[in-house]
Amino acid sequence: MTERGMILIADDDETFLESTAELLRQQGYDVRTAPDADAAMSEVRKGSFDLLISDLEMPGNEGLRLVRDVAAEVGGLPVIILTGLPTTESAVASIDLPVAGYLLKPVDIAELLRRTDVAIARFRAYRTMRETESRMEKMRQEMGQIATVNPAQARNGVPSVDAFLALTLRNVMGSLSDLGLLGQALSGQKVEAHPCQLMNCPRGAQLKAAVEETINVIEQTKASFKSKQLGELRRQLELLLEHV
Repeated sequence: MTERGMILIADDDETFLESTAELLRQQGYDVRTAPDADAAMSEVRKGSFDLLISDLEMPGNEGLRLVRDVAAEVGGLPVIILTGLPTTESAVASIDLPVAGYLLKPVDIAELLRRTDVAIARFRAYRTMRETESRMEKMRQEMGQIATVNPAQARNGVPSVDAFLALTLRNVMGSLSDLGLLGQALSGQKVEAHPCQLMNCPRGAQLKAAVEETINVIEQTKASFKSKQLGELRRQLELLLEHV
């Protein structure tokens, strides 16, 4: 992930395309360009973009086809639409799509930059939260597997509890790192937010529940696995929840 974000600009006006791309590059963005909708979709499938800036009237974008295809291919990727011929039909159609801006040409550069910053920050926050939820779900499944192993198996080394817990601990710490990145994206600053500050947001509450469930599983299995690493994992998670 680049420092400020990766942007794809699609426009059949070569002069506007290249001048806008250069302007955004000067602001620190990594920018790719495409002359039409088909080329833009090819770029979307190859890259990992934070934002699409698309002309409305270019070839292949009839009825906002490019925006619809991108929404189906990369759910949540924000799009800023640029047009010199605004219509009520296109404005209404954009409401149901991940459109972060509907701007008129000639473009107000200050407004384009503002919309770009906001759209990328929100998309990165959304993507980070989704990745964190996936990581936490994986952690819950792993801890659930621990609960199904009986003491006899544990003594025979099936599974290797220390190796298994090392993997789980990495998942926990990775999730906390993801939450720090989420706070950074939401604040628009380069200072990481404390993970505990994010646990009380609506979706963060789900992550808090996952941590609590993990602690419960550790408690239930402590008689089967007399592992120092297991005890340390529980202690760290409890300390985390104490400050939520």
